Amino acid sequence: MAAIVEYRLSGGERRWYVKYRDAGGVQHKKKGFTRKCDAKAYAARMEVSVNDGDYIDPQLGKVSVNGLAITWLEGKKGTVKPKYWGDLETSWRVHVQPKWGRRQVGKLRYSEVQAWVSAMGAERSATIVRRAYDVLNGVCKLAVKDGVMRRNPCEGVQLPRKTHKARTYLTVEQLLALADAAGEHRAVILTLGFCGLRFGELRALRVEDVDIERSRLLVRHSVVRVNGVYVEGLPKTHERREVPVAPSVMNVILGECVGKQHDDLLFPGNAHGKWLGEQSARGKGWYARAIAVAGVPTLTMHDLRHTAASIAISSGANVKAVQRMLGHKTAAMTLDTYADLFDTDLDAVAMDIERRLNEIAEA
Repeated sequence: MAAIVEYRLSGGERRWYVKYRDAGGVQHKKKGFTRKCDAKAYAARMEVSVNDGDYIDPQLGKVSVNGLAITWLEGKKGTVKPKYWGDLETSWRVHVQPKWGRRQVGKLRYSEVQAWVSAMGAERSATIVRRAYDVLNGVCKLAVKDGVMRRNPCEGVQLPRKTHKARTYLTVEQLLALADAAGEHRAVILTLGFCGLRFGELRALRVEDVDIERSRLLVRHSVVRVNGVYVEGLPKTHERREVPVAPSVMNVILGECVGKQHDDLLFPGNAHGKWLGEQSARGKGWYARAIAVAGVPTLTMHDLRHTAASIAISSGANVKAVQRMLGHKTAAMTLDTYADLFDTDLDAVAMDIERRLNEIAEA
C-alpha cells in the first residue's frame, strides 16, 4: 500500500509526499504535491501500475538516448552485416545523436518524433529518413524491453514513402560494347552484366571459386567497405550460391585465372592483391571513361546486376532461376524487384495460348 505523508516547507506551506514500493520491494518517494487529492491520485496510479506489472521506475527513464544507443549498436554488431551496421552507426552519428543524444529516454514524445521525421523528410531522401528512424526506434524498443519506458514513442510514426527510380537496362549489344571499352577490366563488366553478382561478391571472388567443369561461379563471400575499412563476410543473404556462367563469358574469366594461385583474388585492385574499388559512373575513373567511349546510358556498376536480370528474363529464365542467380532471399522479392520485366512476358503468354487454340481449331 502506498502511504501519503504531510510535511511543511521552511515557510510553513503544507505539502504531501507519496511513499510506495515497487514489485521488487524497493521503496520510492514522490514529493511536492500541493494538494492531498493529487497525492492520493498519484498513489492510486502507482499501486495499479505495480499490481498490473507495468510499473516503470521514474529514475530509469532519466537515462539518456546516448547511453542506450551505445548498448543497442553493440548488440546489433553481431547480428547484422558489417555494411548495414556501418550504415546504422553513420545514421546515428549524423542524424540521430545531434537531435536526441542528450535527451532522457523517458521524456521522448510521439509528436516530437513525428515532427523530426517530417522535417527531415522535407530535405532528405526516404532511405536516409527511414534509416534514422530505424535507429531511434531500435533504441526505444530496447528501452521498453529493459523496463526503462512503458511505451515506444516511435510507434505509429508516419514515414516517407520510397520512390523507385526507373532502372536502366543495357541490351546485350550495349553490354558488350561497354565491356570492350573497359579494356583490361572487360572481364569485370562481363561478370557483373551477365552473372548478376553484387560488386562486393565480385570483389571477393578467388580463383578457387571458378568451377570450370560445371561453368559456375561459387559465391561464398562478400567484401564491403565499412567506414573506410574493407570487411570480408558472407553474401548479403548469408547464403552461399552457385551462379551459372555462359561459356563465352567463362572463357574470359578463365583468362583472369592465368598465372594465379587457387586462393588469389580473381579481380584484384592491383598487382599486390589490394581489393578492387567500386567505380563511379561519373568522373575520371576507368568505368566512367568506358561509358563515354561505348556511348551507352549512364548507369552505376550495381545497375549491371539489373542488366543481368533483364538478360536472363528475356532469355526465358523463370522467376526461381533468376532468384537463385541473384541470391534473393525469396522468389517474391525477385518478382517485386523486376515486376516490370516479367510484365513484358504477359503478351507472349497470350500469344502462345492463341497459337495453341488455333492449332486445335485447325486440327
